[in-house]
Amino acid sequence: MKMTEPIIIGTNKEGKKIFIKRPCKEFAAIDSYQKAFAAEARQGKEWAHPNLLQYIGLEKDEQSTFIALEYIYSVPLNRALLDALLCINTPKDSKQIMNQLMDAVTYLHSRNICHLDIRPENIFITRSAHDVRLANPANTYIACTPSFFIYKERYTAPELFKENSIPSPACDIYSLGKVMEYLYCYSYLSVGIRRIIRKATHPNPAKRYASVEAMQKAFNRARYIDGCVTVAKGVAAIAILALFYIGLQDEPVSTETMQFVEETEERSHKEPELSSTEADFSYSLPVSSDIRRPHPTDTLNFDADEHRRLAEQIFRKEFRKRAEKVVTAMYTPQMMNAGESTFHQQSMDGFSQLDKIQKELAEQFNMDPILTTRLSSEVISELTTESMKKLKQTEDED
Repeated sequence: MKMTEPIIIGTNKEGKKIFIKRPCKEFAAIDSYQKAFAAEARQGKEWAHPNLLQYIGLEKDEQSTFIALEYIYSVPLNRALLDALLCINTPKDSKQIMNQLMDAVTYLHSRNICHLDIRPENIFITRSAHDVRLANPANTYIACTPSFFIYKERYTAPELFKENSIPSPACDIYSLGKVMEYLYCYSYLSVGIRRIIRKATHPNPAKRYASVEAMQKAFNRARYIDGCVTVAKGVAAIAILALFYIGLQDEPVSTETMQFVEETEERSHKEPELSSTEADFSYSLPVSSDIRRPHPTDTLNFDADEHRRLAEQIFRKEFRKRAEKVVTAMYTPQMMNAGESTFHQQSMDGFSQLDKIQKELAEQFNMDPILTTRLSSEVISELTTESMKKLKQTEDED
C-alpha cells in the first residue's frame, strides 16, 4: 500500500512551480499518521544535500495539508531508463547515479536516519545533468502504530519482513545493492559490480558492507579494476601483435623450427705425414683405394616431433620463470591505484621487458621467433589472469 499520494507538480501562492506531496487518503484522518506526515516535513526541512529532494515545508490549501518540495525538471529512475531522450543507460551515467545516490544515503546515515524505501520510483533523475534527487523517506512512518507502510519486496532487506525487526543502515545497503543491480542491467554488469551487489544484498546483514562509505569505496575500486583489466587486455593484445610482427621481421635461424642437437662436425681424415727419413726412400708402396675405408662418423637419429614438443615445454618453463616477476609487478594494488596513464606506461615498459626475454630465449634455444612469439603470448595471458585473480582475492579479504 502507498505511504502517501504520488508526488505531483503544482504551484505555490506566487505561481512558482513546486512538487506537492499529499497524505494518503485512506489514512489522512488517523492521528498517528498525521504526526508521521508532519514529522517527514520537519526532518526534510533540516536536510542540506544536493542529492536529496529539498523540502520547503508543510503547507495547506483548500484540498488538504501537503508537503511542498523544491521543483526540479526530473523523472523517476524507472522511467528515466526507458526515456530515449535522456539516454542514461551507459556505464558512465550508472557510475554517476550510484555515487550520488550513495552520497545521499551516507548523509542520511550521518544524521541517524535510515531511508528504508530506496527504490527506482523514489530516485529522481534530472533531465539536464542526470543528477540524483532521492525522495520519499519511510523512516517516520515505520514507527507508527498501527503501521501504515508495506515494504516493496524486491528492494527491501529480508530482515524487515520479520516480526519485531529493527531497521538499521544495513537495510539501506541491501536496497542500494538491488538498485545497483537494476541500474546496471541497462548498461553493463561487470564481474566487479556483480561482486559488490552480492555482498551488499547478502541475506545476513552482518555479512553486508559495514557502511555505505565502505560499499562506495569497494564500488569505485571495482570499477577501476574492471577498467584497468580492460586497458591491460588492450595493451596485452597490442604487445602480442607487436611481438608477432617483430617475429615475422626476424630471419629464421634455420629451415627447421628449432635445433636441439648440433650436428657432429665432420672429421678430417688426413694421411699420416712421413718422416724426413722415410720421405727419402726411392720407393713407395702403392695403396689401393679400395682398401681405404672411411672412419666411422658419429650420427644420431631422433624424432623431430618429440624434440619440438620438448623444446616448447622447456621454452615455456624458462619464459614463465623469468616473466612471472615482470607480470606480477604490473598488476599490484599500488599499480591499480596509480592512475590510468601511469598504469599504461608501466604496462608498456613491462611488455618491452617480456619482448626482450622472448628474443633472448629464442636465440638461446635456436628456435623460430614466430613460434616463440606464440608461446610467450600464451604464457603472458596465463600470468595476467593469475595476477588479476590474486588482486580480487586481496580485495575480498579487505
